[in-house]
Amino acid sequence: MSEYCSLEELARDLGEPARLRVLANAGGQCRYIPRPENVPGSPINQEFGPEIALWLSARYAAAEVEFPSSRQRHVDEQARLLRVAVMDAGLTNPTRSANDIASEFGVTVRRIRQIRQELGELDKRRSKPAPLPLFEI
Repeated sequence: MSEYCSLEELARDLGEPARLRVLANAGGQCRYIPRPENVPGSPINQEFGPEIALWLSARYAAAEVEFPSSRQRHVDEQARLLRVAVMDAGLTNPTRSANDIASEFGVTVRRIRQIRQELGELDKRRSKPAPLPLFEI
């Protein structure tokens, strides 16, 4: 089982050029990440350069890592924006119709209703008070 690399963390720590380099070389692929002491002669050191290779090794040493593709990043961002649009419109008394949101994002009304239901259930779970203890401690 491989781990999933967060390119957002990499960009935050090393900058956008580092994220773009990893996407260009390994987007959508897996790579073995060596332990820090083995980075200098490793394939990832040659492929990404020492700064990126050491950053990866510090987080994923001795693991197989899956790098997201640029397409997957776009899909994830669109899904996040869709959820935000649904939340902004409101879950119980929406200010925008499901048709409007579906048309804007290129999804079905059914998907908008599913998201409203999922977010509504999540909201209910968060607002439930914690059960009271049976005995005083």
